This record gives sequence, structure tokens and C-alpha cells, in this order.
Amino acid sequence: MTFRDDPIGQRRSVAARTISRSDRYASILTLAVTALALTLGLLLRQSQVSSTVPFVDRTAGVQTRYPSGWLLDTDGDYVMRVRDEAARPFKTTYLIRVVPASPQTSVRNVLDNLTLQRSSERAAYQVLSIQEASETVTRMDFAFVDTDPNPFLERLPVVVLGTDLVILDGDRAIVVTMMAAEDVYTREFPRFQRFFAALSF
Repeated sequence: MTFRDDPIGQRRSVAARTISRSDRYASILTLAVTALALTLGLLLRQSQVSSTVPFVDRTAGVQTRYPSGWLLDTDGDYVMRVRDEAARPFKTTYLIRVVPASPQTSVRNVLDNLTLQRSSERAAYQVLSIQEASETVTRMDFAFVDTDPNPFLERLPVVVLGTDLVILDGDRAIVVTMMAAEDVYTREFPRFQRFFAALSF
């Protein structure tokens, strides 16, 4: 049996090759646009993460820079508190406190007072470690369980990790604190280090 030329089949073959080439170009273009969008998104996110806002309290003689977009509060028993309102379920928090101190006050006295206060306010509060971070800075790591006080909201308790950095400065102690949910603490800690590095008093 002899097969003759099939012009319809040839047209289909040409059309298939044309479609394949067009599809290939479309796929490459789609990948390029997707890669570009992802790169721009990462750059925008990085600029947002690294963007900061200056904070100055002339009364306390303290200044630093905190992440832009975070909510600033100066109405409590602290010099300043900033929180990441986008963080869920626990809002990542930075605090700066200035605590009066006498010549006899040691860093350990300051940390013991913090521990006593938090033990009555925070569920399952415990100190994890205390160490000298540098010649002038003492670091205390701690943990507690955060529960929602609203009984009508169903939310599982969240384990929160925190760090205090304490500096004795004459007749006062400066306490810089970070608190974050356990699953984001490690990721957020470098930003807290930059916050602390920007501190001057």
C-alpha cells in the first residue's frame, strides 16, 4: 500500500510547529515577567524591612531608630514602645525603659526586679539565661506564654521569647527589650540588634 503526500497533514504539522514556537516564546516571557516581579517584590520588601524612623526623647536623653510602619507608643511606664501591628498572633515589640539606680545598684538587681514584675504579669514566665554581652551590656533571655484576655476570642496560647539588654549609665539603668513569637524570634533578632546599635544616650 502506497501513501501519497497529504497536504492537510503537512499544514497541521506546520501549524503545530508554529504553535509550539509561539508557546515557547510565551512561556519564556511568562517566566521572565514572573522572575522580574519576584525580584521587585523582594527589593521592595527589603527596603521596607531596612527602612527606619528616628526617635528622640530629650527628657530621657535617649535616641534611636525604629522600623518604619511600626506603631510608636510613649504613654506607658517606658521611654518608648514600638510594635509590629502586622505580626500575628503576637505583635513583635521593642521597649526602652530607664530605671533609676544608685551607686550600689548592680545589673543583677535590675534583672531581678524585672523578673519579679514579669512573674506576676506573664503566664509561665521564666529566665532562660543571663550573660555578659559585652563589657558594658548584660543580656537576659526569657520566655513566657501569651494568652488572649478576651474570652470570646478563640486563640491558642503563644510561646513568646524575649531579650533584655541592660546598660548601667551613672544613676540609671537603660533596659532595651525585644519580645517576639517563638517562630519569628530568630528571624527578627538581627533587626533588633540594629535597633540597639542605633541607640545613643
